Formats: sequence, C-alpha cells, structure tokens
Amino acid sequence: MTHAPRLLDDEGKASMATAIMMSHHGFRRDLAWLERALASGQGSDPGRAALLAQEWARFRATLHGHHQAEDAGLFPSLAKEHPDVAEVIARLEADHRRIDPLLEAGDRAFVALGAESGAAHAVVVELGTLLGPHLATEEVHLVPHLRDARTFPPIGTDAEADLYAQGFAWASYGIAAEVVAGVDEMLPTALLARLPAARAAFAERWTRIYGEAHGGSARTAIPEDDAPVARAFEGLFGRL
Repeated sequence: MTHAPRLLDDEGKASMATAIMMSHHGFRRDLAWLERALASGQGSDPGRAALLAQEWARFRATLHGHHQAEDAGLFPSLAKEHPDVAEVIARLEADHRRIDPLLEAGDRAFVALGAESGAAHAVVVELGTLLGPHLATEEVHLVPHLRDARTFPPIGTDAEADLYAQGFAWASYGIAAEVVAGVDEMLPTALLARLPAARAAFAERWTRIYGEAHGGSARTAIPEDDAPVARAFEGLFGRL
C-alpha cells in the first residue's frame, strides 16, 4: 500500500508543502468531527446547532479560500513549471467546480440545523467522499514539487498577519510538535508574534464546540485521533 506523504521531508525539514498538507489535515479533521457531532444528534439541540453552524461557516470559508488560491496561483504556476501534472491539475480544478454547489447546499442545510439535521449530515458525508481523494491526489502528485519551497511570502499589513495567524492556528491543531516547530521557523516575525494568542483562542473554541482539546501527534495529513477515520483516508493512497 502507498502511504500518505509525511509532513516533513526526508531530512526532517518543513516547506510550503508541509503548510499545505497541514491545511489538508485540518479539512479532514473538521469534516470528521462535524460528521460525528451531527450523527450523534447534537444538531437537534438549538445551542449546539448554533455552534455547529458557526463552525461550518468557518470551515466553508477556509475551504473555499484555499481552492480560490489554488485556482488563481498554485495550479497555474505548477502547470507551467511541470507540464507533466497539467492533466492532474485539470481534474483537481473540475473537483473544485463540483465542490462549490456542495458548499452552497451546506449553507442552506446548516441554517436549518436545530429543526432538521439530516440534510447537513448528508452534505458533510458527501463532501468528505469527494474531498478525500481530491486531497490525496494533490499530496501524491503535487506535493513533491513543493518540497523545496521554504520561504514564506511577505506579509503586507497587520490585518493580513492576523488572518494568517488564525489560519496557522487552525491548521496546526492536532499536528506533532516537531512539525509545527519546523513550520514556525519559516514564518516572519510579525506572524510568529501573533501565533500564541491565536492558538490559545482556537483551542478554546474547539473545546467549546467539541468538549475536548488534545495535543498533536499527526506527522502526515491524516488525522490520528480517530483510528477508523485514519484508516479510511489512508486507504485512498494505494489507489492513486
């Protein structure tokens, strides 16, 4: 079986590939926890439904922004520099067009959460079914071309630094400490200064929504805190 690529390279170093795969870990993690919460009936409680709807809105915005950045920057750049992955990128872009209507369906379903949770659960499951192989395809075919990128792009404003800090706090939750430390070494001072507060705020939010917080152990983009979920995602790599 082909296994998920490790977040750090063979020399134990981080790169922009690491940062991208950490975001993939975040998408897989969040979908798994949302699915679990909805399957257990938490969406029927008005208070819990409001929290889950807010978390969906954050997840949806993060995923959509990730795909926009890929479509506008990463994918065209990689296709130009590495023509051998152009066909793969075309399939990934087609996936983005299939995902957008699901995100819109999720918006409608989570607005109704509390009165009816079946539609929200169905969207989360369908999104996981599509996103799982999509992310795995990126990790197998695109990540190898990003391992040498070790410089984080310049940050222009304080607002941009705050936004990046929130993103890295989200992406680093559940990741092994040595991986997080390696990525932090790449980051500019303005971003690093904001990370402790951003990570504390994210852990507090996670605890409020899901009732627990835990340390990180993942060294690939596959969540390690749920064995069945990890096995399901890992099994994709043998088919790519």
